[in-house]
Amino acid sequence: MKYLLILICLFAVTGIVTATELITNGDFEQPLEVGWTDSVVGISGSYFFERTDTLGQPSTGFAGRAYKYLASYASLSQTVDVPNVNLNFTLYGRLRIGGGSSTCWPVAAIILRYQNSSGAELGNTKMYIHTEYSTWANSDTAHLIEINTPESWETYGLDVAQEIANNLPGVNPSEVSKVTIELYSYDNGT
Repeated sequence: MKYLLILICLFAVTGIVTATELITNGDFEQPLEVGWTDSVVGISGSYFFERTDTLGQPSTGFAGRAYKYLASYASLSQTVDVPNVNLNFTLYGRLRIGGGSSTCWPVAAIILRYQNSSGAELGNTKMYIHTEYSTWANSDTAHLIEINTPESWETYGLDVAQEIANNLPGVNPSEVSKVTIELYSYDNGT
């Protein structure tokens, strides 16, 4: 069986007090090379990254897309310095996956990785499409938020300070000085 993973979104991280957008090219109006880093670990299968029109979204604009076919992952990411965790994360996007089995399960996710000043990850929040075979789990440094409307363009929001306080007791908010935003397309099998 073959597996298709597609992830598309438009998003922003803003400081609550200043309402300053912290993400470079979060609307994908410029080429992906502006602000975004692509990464792929491909044991097998193909992958691609794309800046495209909004692919059927109700309004005009652009979207970023990460695609991974078969084993391992492809991601588009950006790390931003943050003054503190008083941030609002907002995205307008859709997540899609295809196929899946107990030995080959796909995941499409938006991941926020909270890091200290040296870049070490302190914890993360994953907004993702759950599959029955996924082995991802919540912990004191990892919180999963299931997306229940695959294929639909939706607006998602997250108050980062509240997310850490309520769901990530293992993350010290005063140590967070960077956040990595990642569009993540994954398949664990071949």
